Parts: sequence; structure tokens; C-alpha cells
Amino acid sequence: MSLSAWTKQVDRAAILALSGELIAIPSVSGEEAAVMAFVEEWARARGIRFEVFSRDPTRPNVVLTAGDPASGPRIAMNGHLDTVPVSDPDAWNTPPLEPVLSDDGALLFGRGSADMKSAVAVMMTIVDAFKSASLKGCLQAHIVSDEETSGAFGTLHLIDEITAGRLNRPDYVLIGEKSDLKVRNAERGIFNFEVTFHGRASHTASARATGINAIAKAAKGVLALEKDIDRFHPAVGKPVISVNTIQAGVAHNVVPGECTISVDRRLVPGETRETAMAEVLTAFEEIAATDPDFKYTITEMTENYIPANITEDSSPIVQAVQGSVRDVTGKEPEYFVAWAGATDGRFYRQAGIDTVGFGPGGQFLHGANEAVVVDQLITQAEVFTETAARLLVG
Repeated sequence: MSLSAWTKQVDRAAILALSGELIAIPSVSGEEAAVMAFVEEWARARGIRFEVFSRDPTRPNVVLTAGDPASGPRIAMNGHLDTVPVSDPDAWNTPPLEPVLSDDGALLFGRGSADMKSAVAVMMTIVDAFKSASLKGCLQAHIVSDEETSGAFGTLHLIDEITAGRLNRPDYVLIGEKSDLKVRNAERGIFNFEVTFHGRASHTASARATGINAIAKAAKGVLALEKDIDRFHPAVGKPVISVNTIQAGVAHNVVPGECTISVDRRLVPGETRETAMAEVLTAFEEIAATDPDFKYTITEMTENYIPANITEDSSPIVQAVQGSVRDVTGKEPEYFVAWAGATDGRFYRQAGIDTVGFGPGGQFLHGANEAVVVDQLITQAEVFTETAARLLVG
């Protein structure tokens, strides 16, 4: 299948120029008002319809729309404009808030260039391109605050607005986060818990007589948990478990009676909180079988639990993205099987909305000399445009 006329019109210069304008506006999480005001003015100047949705007026979200939501499928592209702070300015080779192209034009540097202002520029220019088209449905850009922190003021607020009927519910969502031009139709879940190991406090002098060192018991537990999990899901890769904090002891001469660790477990589709905890209990029971003093209490952080989530291959949005990748790149699409964190895509999937991530590669996200790969950014624009044309253009 040949590329649509829409895809052939993707404007590299316009995307880079808009990316630069966004990068130049400081927008650390909690301070997104200025960059969102720019988006509003940009849309107003081009006659693009938009709405502003805010849980907190200082942290708005802007929804751009092309087409008629009542006339057919609704596709939303989601991207965030908040960034992490610049914590190491002396390590940058260029000013962090000054968009700079590398000498060969391959990289665009600046805070937020890869995560993910350039991808938002892609979404904005695509809505601009389709604003006057006769679409059988509508194309939106959900441009949000607060992705780097909780999402409560950003995408989660938009989900609440959708649930309340104040914002049209998308049929499909495209997430523009970094995926190295691979299809990300699944994400690991998050399951956190704490384990408190119980010993018996005593004076160090009588440690071997009356004490039971809780740190020593915790060491056994940590070694049982801190390991590779030999399980693989084709859409997202392996699950992960990591012991990330440890707290124990009250004084240098007191055998600790308690030691608490926190554990972060990332789940793949097919795993649940219950199956993951069953594996922990099995490992601990094996230790307790040979150590009668191995005592512990587990506290699950259920309020932080996020199930593993996936949009199946059979979904029209997955099929459309995969087909667009083939036509744009001439290559078979690959799954994004990588050691990657969560995106706002999980919120849409949890709301029952089919969601696919596809974004450019980049370097040093959250660090000095952050940059997006320009050619891949343009490929993202072509794939998103082709996907919209497939589903919305008659």
C-alpha cells in the first residue's frame, strides 16, 4: 500500500521549529502554565479548535481537535509537556533550554527534547494538517501536564473528564513516548510491598546469646528476592523485582530487632499481584524451613498497584500502527521489549481504551545533553499521520 497524500506532506522544518519553541519554555512539573498558554495561542492563531481542562488552573491540559467526534472513530494522541528539572547544568554542552541541532542535524538537544516536547510538536502539527479535512471521525491531541510526577493533574484528570461526559471518549489512543520506533502495545504493571523481618533486640555483648539480628534475617530475604525472573512476554519482555530501600537499627551497640525493606515488582501480562506474592511466600517458606527464627510481616501497598496492561494485536489501532510502520519504513514492526518505565498509556488502557505507544529514540532522558533523534521524530510523524489517514480518511 502506498503512503497517503497526508503522510507525504509531513513538514520536517515545521516540526523542528515547533519543537524548539516548546523546549525554550521552562515547564518543570508543577510549572506548566506558560507552555500550555503557548499551545493555546498557537492553536488559536491557526484556527484549531481546543478546550482546556484543569483540576488546578495553574496546571492545565489542552485538547486540540480536528474533525467531528460524532461522525466516526475518535483517535487521541497523548503527550506531556512537563519536564524534570535541570539538575546538572554544568554537564550540558549546550544551554538546557536552548534548542540546538547537532552539526550533522541528527540530534535536537534541550531539556524535554526527547521526553517529550518534540513528540508533542508532532501531534500539534498533525492536528493542524487535518483541521480542515473531511474526516469520518475526529483526531485529537491530549496535551497534558503532570506526567513526570503522578498524572493526577494531567491524563488522570482527562480520564475523569471522559468518565463524567465532559470530554469525548476516544476509541483509540496513540502515546508518543520514546519507543525507538517500536510498537508499544503493552506495559508492565507496578506492585510495591514492604517486608518487616522480626528479630530480637539485645546488647551487642550478648548478640550470640539472646539477640536475633533482624538485618541478618533480611539479608536472607533480600538474596531470595533480588534475582532475574526467568519469564518472558513477547510484547513487553521480562518482569522485574528490585529491593530498593532498607531500614533497621537504633544504635551502634544494639542488635536490631526489626528490619524493613521495600520491594518494587514490575509485572508482565499474565501476572497479578496475587501470583507475584505467591512467589515471594514460596521463597520465604523455603528459608523458614531451615531457619525457625526467620519471621516476617508483609505489607502490600495496594494503593500503588497498577496491573500489567496490554492492547491485543487484534485491535484496529494496533493493526493500523503496524501497517503504517510497514508502509513508512519498509520494515516489519517490532515490539518495544525494553527495560522501560510506565507511560500515561496505562491510564487509558485501565479505562478500557485501546492504546498503542510509538515514539522516536533519544539519549540521556532526564540527564545532561538530552536529545531526540531527528530522523526518528519525523518517522513518528509519518506513522501517526498514516495511522490517522487509515482510520479517519474515507
